[in-house]
Formats: sequence, structure tokens, C-alpha cells
Amino acid sequence: MNKNILITGITGYVGMGIAKRLISEGFEVMGIIRDTNKNFNDRAEELYKTLKKRDKIKLINWDLEKDEQLNENYLNKVTHIIHSAAVTRFNVEKTLANSINVEGARKIFELARLCPNLQCLNYISTIYSCGLVEGEILEKHHKTEDFANYYEKSKFDAENILKNEYKDLPWQIIRVATIISDNNEGIVTQQNAFHNTLKLFFYGLLSLVPGKKDTPLYFVTGQFVIDAIADLTHTFNDKAIYHLCHTLSESSTLGELLDLAYDRFNKEKDFQSRNILPPILCDLESFNLLAGETKKMGTTVMGQGMSSISPFSKQLFSKKNFVNNNLQSSIKKYSAPNPKDLLDSVCGYLVKTRWGKRAN
Repeated sequence: MNKNILITGITGYVGMGIAKRLISEGFEVMGIIRDTNKNFNDRAEELYKTLKKRDKIKLINWDLEKDEQLNENYLNKVTHIIHSAAVTRFNVEKTLANSINVEGARKIFELARLCPNLQCLNYISTIYSCGLVEGEILEKHHKTEDFANYYEKSKFDAENILKNEYKDLPWQIIRVATIISDNNEGIVTQQNAFHNTLKLFFYGLLSLVPGKKDTPLYFVTGQFVIDAIADLTHTFNDKAIYHLCHTLSESSTLGELLDLAYDRFNKEKDFQSRNILPPILCDLESFNLLAGETKKMGTTVMGQGMSSISPFSKQLFSKKNFVNNNLQSSIKKYSAPNPKDLLDSVCGYLVKTRWGKRAN
């Protein structure tokens, strides 16, 4: 039987990368494109051109929030599913997080039950589904009720739904660290709270940073994630959980990365001319006071930047040791990005392109 994989979130960087990789390895792809204001046919044509394998791809217009079912002919063909569609903003509202990340996931799990030839369901989660738990974080199910934001909580809830209500399905949970670049060269095509923080830092708009200097941080590249998910699709291990991140011994701390970013920015003449001082690490109460005042600025760069940073701030006080033994034993070649080298490359790219405002 042919290998047919259904991918949600195929228009995103990771989803598209996984599709491209698996097509090259003999899979046929069915990609879900969520119905938006943009014409479906136009979006599909863009994706066909990018993936360049029109005969190996079937794109389907389907919205996880709507009460409708996929055609039975599609379901009978599916052998693998990767559910990567999600709202990944740390500042996502509770209602939207529940609608897309929890109930949307449940809808995919229900769909999986209707696929008679299903061999593997990969649910893409986050390493922060553990919430504010500190210490050693194993590749196991979490028990916590304390989260920094609704994004983390929604991923925790979806994991538990899969664990408790869908034991009959062949599934894996793949928890991904924060993606800060496409690859080791530091190219950035999708920006998030991490890049917003660096932007405020570079322009001298970030005087305080919440957190402890010795808090370890975990960053990866999109390519690392794509390769790992593709490998894990081939080496399926029923009910396994994986942490897609580097280990504690390979990580850098918040203090080290702030120093590194400052040193990299200080090579730029315009940064030097502004006589910007390194931001000061502060307690959560002080930062929340600053964040609260900047919210009043509305849609300014400062206001937007702070609104994306604030929901993650509690994690910068939470010291975690993510264990990735399952990952290392299951993929072809484990080589996590060096966080210091990666941050240097990302800072250089963002400065050169002025956060996407200039051509590279």
C-alpha cells in the first residue's frame, strides 16, 4: 500500500518542510489548508509551485473550526497523520487557544479513528506543555496545573485528551522547543516573541528583562525540527513522547545569551551611536509594571513587542532540564544546534535585514 500522509499546518514553514522531505522519501501528501479570506485556489497554487511535486500532493480546503468531515475516499488512503496546525503565539487568547489547539486537535484525533489504514499519528506539541514545572523534565506525561500562558495550557490539554481518550490510536507526541531560525545560518522567515525581544533590545527600547541569569534556554532551528519529525515518522514507536531540543549540558543561560546578543549588536555603528546599555535582569513584579504601562501605547512597536514577551516571562524564572533520550535513540543523526552560534547568526541576520524590512 502507498504511504499517504495527511498534514495539517502545511502552509507553515515546518509543515511545508516536512511535506517536501517526506515526498522525497516516497510519501504522497494530502495537505489541509484552512479556509481563510484568501482564495483557496491561489494559496494551493503557491504551495504547488513551492513543493514542485504536483502529482504527489493533494491539497484540501478544510477548516478545523467548522463542523464538517473529510471525504471517505481521502480517509481510506491515509496511512500517516502529522497534526502541526496550531496557534503558537504565547499571547493567544484563552478562547482561541481552546478552539484551535484543543478542540481542533480533538477533531483531528476523531478523524484519525475514521482512517482504517492508519499507522502513525504525530501530534506536534511544545516542550512548555510542562508549564512552570522546574528541574528534570522527562519525555513522559506531565502532571501540573500551573502555566505561564494559555498556549502552554492548550497543548497540555490536547496531550491529555490524546493520552486518555484515544488509547486505541497509534500515536506519538512530539514536543518542540522554540524555533528561532530556519537553519544554522540564522535565516528567519517567521518571527515570534523571541525576535520581538531582540528588536526592542537593538533599538534601545528594552531596559528591563524578566528572569534569572542562570535560567537555561532551549532554541532550535526549523530544519532540525523538520528532520526529526520526518525521522520519527519512519521509526514510529507507539505512545512515545519526544523532546525536540538540546540537552541542559548543551544549552546556554539567559544571562549568557543576553551578553552574546549585546556583543553582536555592538558591532553595528548605529547601535554604538545610540549608547545603549545592556538590559537589566529584574523580578517579575517590576517587569509586569513596565509591561502594564507599555500596553497603554497600543499598536506601537514597544506595545506590540511587550505584549508578545509578557506571556512567556514567567518561564524565564523557571529552571528546566529537558531530557531527550527518546529523541537521541530514535532519529538517524542527533545534532542539536549550538545555541550560542545560532543566536549570533540570528542576530546578524535580523540586523542585516532590519527584522525583514530590508532585502537580505
